[in-house]
Amino acid sequence: MAELKAPSLQSLLESERGSTDSLLAESLQLDFEDLDDAEFAIPPTDVLPTLETVLSEFEADSDVASELGMPVPHATPTPSIGEDSAVRTDGRSGGGSIMRYTLLHGISAQLSSAADRVNAGAASSCAVAAYIAVGTSHGHILNFDVTQTLRWAHQDKHGQGAVASLAFNADSTRLLAGFARGLVTMLDTQTGDVLRELFDVITPNTGVLHVKWTSRSSLALCADAGGSVWSLSFTRKLGIRGCSSRCLFSGARGEVCAVEPLIMDAHGRHELDQYCIVALATLSKYFIVTVRPRLRVIKYHVLQGPPDCLPLLAWHLVLIQAADASRSVDPVIVVGRGNQLFFHQLFVSNGRITLLYLRHVQLQGNLLSAHWLGPKCVASLDTAEILHLVDVRSSKELECMDMANAGLVYGSAQFKGLATGGNVSPAFALAGSNACYNSVVSRGTQLYVLGARSLHIIGVRTWSERISYLVKHHRWQEACQLALDGYIASVDRPRKRAQAKERIVMLFKEYIANSARAPDYCLGSIVNCLITVGELELLWTQLWEKLQNTSSELFLQHISEHIERETIRSVNPVISQALVEYWLQHSPAKLEQLILKLDWMCLDLNQVLKAVKKHRLFRAQIYLNTRALNDYTAALTELLPLVTLDETDLGNCLLVYVSSCLAGRGYPSGDIPAEQVHQVKHDVLRCLTSQHSKENAGDELPYPYLRALLKFDTRETLNVISLAFQEREFSNELGFSHRKRIIYLLLEIMSPEDATWAEIGCLLNFIAQQISMQCLPRDRQLLERVLSHLAQEEIAHESSRQHSERESAWHELLSSNCLAEISSDEEQLRLAEKARCYYVVEYLLEKLQRYDTILDCYIRNEARHETMFAYMERHVANPERCIYEQLKRHLRELLDINPKETTRLLALHYPDRIYELLDSLRREESLLFVFLKCLNDRKSELEPSQMEMLLELYCKLESAEVVEEFLRSNSGFRIEKAIAIAERYHLNRSVIYLYEKQESYAKAFELSMDLLKSASGEEASKEAKEISALLARSVETLPAAELERCWFSLLQYVLPHQELQSITKSLLHEASQHIDLHNLVQLIMNTHNVSSSFGDIKDLLMGMLDSSRHKTEALRTASENLCQNLHLEFAERHRQSLRGLWVATTKCCVCLQRLFDRTPVLVLGGCGHAMHETCSEKAESAVAECPRCYEALQEPTLSLPRPNKSLLSISSSLEMGALQLKAPPRRFC
Repeated sequence: MAELKAPSLQSLLESERGSTDSLLAESLQLDFEDLDDAEFAIPPTDVLPTLETVLSEFEADSDVASELGMPVPHATPTPSIGEDSAVRTDGRSGGGSIMRYTLLHGISAQLSSAADRVNAGAASSCAVAAYIAVGTSHGHILNFDVTQTLRWAHQDKHGQGAVASLAFNADSTRLLAGFARGLVTMLDTQTGDVLRELFDVITPNTGVLHVKWTSRSSLALCADAGGSVWSLSFTRKLGIRGCSSRCLFSGARGEVCAVEPLIMDAHGRHELDQYCIVALATLSKYFIVTVRPRLRVIKYHVLQGPPDCLPLLAWHLVLIQAADASRSVDPVIVVGRGNQLFFHQLFVSNGRITLLYLRHVQLQGNLLSAHWLGPKCVASLDTAEILHLVDVRSSKELECMDMANAGLVYGSAQFKGLATGGNVSPAFALAGSNACYNSVVSRGTQLYVLGARSLHIIGVRTWSERISYLVKHHRWQEACQLALDGYIASVDRPRKRAQAKERIVMLFKEYIANSARAPDYCLGSIVNCLITVGELELLWTQLWEKLQNTSSELFLQHISEHIERETIRSVNPVISQALVEYWLQHSPAKLEQLILKLDWMCLDLNQVLKAVKKHRLFRAQIYLNTRALNDYTAALTELLPLVTLDETDLGNCLLVYVSSCLAGRGYPSGDIPAEQVHQVKHDVLRCLTSQHSKENAGDELPYPYLRALLKFDTRETLNVISLAFQEREFSNELGFSHRKRIIYLLLEIMSPEDATWAEIGCLLNFIAQQISMQCLPRDRQLLERVLSHLAQEEIAHESSRQHSERESAWHELLSSNCLAEISSDEEQLRLAEKARCYYVVEYLLEKLQRYDTILDCYIRNEARHETMFAYMERHVANPERCIYEQLKRHLRELLDINPKETTRLLALHYPDRIYELLDSLRREESLLFVFLKCLNDRKSELEPSQMEMLLELYCKLESAEVVEEFLRSNSGFRIEKAIAIAERYHLNRSVIYLYEKQESYAKAFELSMDLLKSASGEEASKEAKEISALLARSVETLPAAELERCWFSLLQYVLPHQELQSITKSLLHEASQHIDLHNLVQLIMNTHNVSSSFGDIKDLLMGMLDSSRHKTEALRTASENLCQNLHLEFAERHRQSLRGLWVATTKCCVCLQRLFDRTPVLVLGGCGHAMHETCSEKAESAVAECPRCYEALQEPTLSLPRPNKSLLSISSSLEMGALQLKAPPRRFC
């Protein structure tokens, strides 16, 4: 204990770790007379306070050690740590049960005392390892152990400003501290002694942003405010401590904001242990580098984000399962900026370090920090100071907590360089405005948040702790769901599963102990938990005994739900009795469902059998008879006499039961024991075919059981028998005899006296199918009887389904050649035609190769109309099928059935026969109209006469609107003919459209005016608007005089009419654009409609003024633009005319011939090169650059008209191969 005590204030002041100018002076400046000793607990003034009494005012707390996961020294536990409501939580998926908030009261109080009493300033940075170190803004460092006891304090004596960053080494024996003015100090964590003070290890006149230890014990990293990163290699030679500094990354190439070394505690078991790996991030990218054994960049990525957000980096070892199911533990780095988080895996592949992208998470707000809390969760703090816990695997937010009241410390002063004169870049200062790299740190599953005078811990509760937390707050439903999730997730881990089961049992006991007042609260979740883990005895004993007298009904309802879901198959006999009694009172139908899903051995058979018979629960009765009593015929003998047409449920139930028994399956599910299958089939079949029932009164018809089923539903009963015939018991010789016997029994039962013809028809169809499938012997007498039914010409009340079944049975007999002995194909064809079985007729025609009448069978059989066109499509190319002849013969019927398909077939395969078919339909206008319309819809090329024919049919058979739409969407007719047709049927609107299409606007106007004069009210307004639009469209065609006449005619009619006053203004405005305004005003003045003339004249005059003003302004603007363009063009021409010329060569740069050969020459530009104009014309494209030196041509080329040798003065420049003109040579400017 003596070693854990803090040193006295006197000893601290006399040592190098204290400062008399700070601690002592601040303590002696207190005005004791103004303070109340009792209130503030100030010691007597004549006693010199020790450091323990000044700063350590709270006792040690063992809970901190448990939070840090470290052994606790012998200290008295105090309630200084607990749940604090000052920090608000917003829980999701657990309502705040995942994250646990704790305020370290002891450290927080000591920080406040240090700030108030020794002027230590506000907290500025912190570090957590085996100790907790806190730096302040006045250069103080306070080191606490896990019990919140102050171990030592250190004050900077060199005026280096605030403590910007702190870092413990791997074994917590050394503490590195970086200061705002560039000092880096190494301290001994046991004694607080200063081991090294490094003043010149970073860029001069910059502050420290980060100090970090690497995986090498003698190597640390330091980042400064200039954006550079330095490696600090610590040495000790001959007892003298030293340090060598080396710049790893210069801020001139990009300012590094974040540094995060990879610290692995794998003890040499991982391939990456041999490397010293560091992650760095700037404002534009992040990259991974190895510092040891040599400096090398592994990978870098672009990192984008808002300019006021810093990059975030964090490493953690994570168990990763690959696609091939292999597992590995590799470091994963999370990189964040803005609202984005990116996860990358670092591993060694083929001897090379590889960075693999894993996933991306997008959050709602911009982030301040991101830290791992265990290998599965990442805690991110956003700019609103809300802490989000994100599950890495699902990328979902688990919970969030509001940390606004924590008073988070920001390190923006270091990023702005306030302590060194602000010598940082504006982008760096802006990004660091919300920096909190050194005030939010993580260790294990806990996050430490540093306030100005406080320290907070946010931890992640374990699965068991979350359950305990939810139980403590009586959130039973969430606790049960969480417990079940843990149990289900541990399916592949027996040990974990056993622990989860034990915790669920403990949860149940806690529920029993705490639910005395409301035992039914959250009962369903408790029942679900116990059933899932298989602790059913607790349900039947403790829980039932507790709820028997209060909430037994709710308990039984929950048990019933689990029985329906088949999560339990058996219950306690006491519970089963209560269950039967409860559901008999509330819902017997529900009781039947439960009985079918329960094991009969847990039921009271006497009670249940009486109940099911009394309440007519037939399915339950069958189930109990077969499963419990092993009697498969009792249900038939007891229930078949009760079957009537009204008892549909019972009849259907018995049909399913008989089908299951004859197929060897249990009812309602499962299978009959293998050793009983044969006996059960035999017993059930014998019972059905028994001649009399047990209660035979003498007047009973023979075979009552089979008769009852046939009477209830003949078709389904025969289907059941058909399925039974497929079993192996009926496949041998004895089985064939049984089949024949059953068939004769059916014929005996279904006699005309006791059955309808529909029922007899079903039986005969069934027999025909059995014979065709060779399930029955070919008995001539039986076949004749079947054929006589199939060939009947009329069957009363026969439905289309029954007729189709009759055809199918007949077809199957024919296809299996069963009727060859009793009738020929010709006779069968004649019988089928009389019976209107066209499917059979088609088969026989195909067989006899009479293809010319097969289409008749398709047409007469409505059920086969859809397949008829497929038949024709399939055989259209075969001349033997006579498809076209049949199409022509049945064209009318085909157009009635499906005109589109008929037209498609004809247009596709017989385009040259279209006119012939149209002639055949001339007398049938409706069919001709349909045929022509379909051809036109298919965009077939019709002659003008045919289009005019179609138009006339449209006029006869369709409305005027449809005719007009047809005219607008088609153009293959002659307009004169179309106008005549439309006029003949008095379709004036169509005639107007045709006149307009013919550009006969005058005729269209006259006809439109006739329509206007004959209309009234809203119809007249509509017609007037139509005429106005017509005149607007005719501007390009009508002469101006004719157009003005039309407008005057329209206005002369419209203006006097009061009902057209609403559109007068718009008409006048439209007319003013096409006719003389003076005449228009005169027209208005002469009109006897005085009420609107003044307003109309006013609008017209204003329009005239506006139009004049606009025209004047347009003329002025056009004149100015024209003058300006002319001036610019003249200036350019004048500049070009004054341009000097320098030709630096005597040969064309294209053909290399002389330039003075009496052909025009183009001088290209300032380079002095030239070429023949003909050489330029031969080029494939315009010359954009000099062919000789490839200089771009900025100005137009100059042309010399046929220069000759006499124009050139030979001088010394000829020696250079240059041409000279009479003017002094100048280069292009």
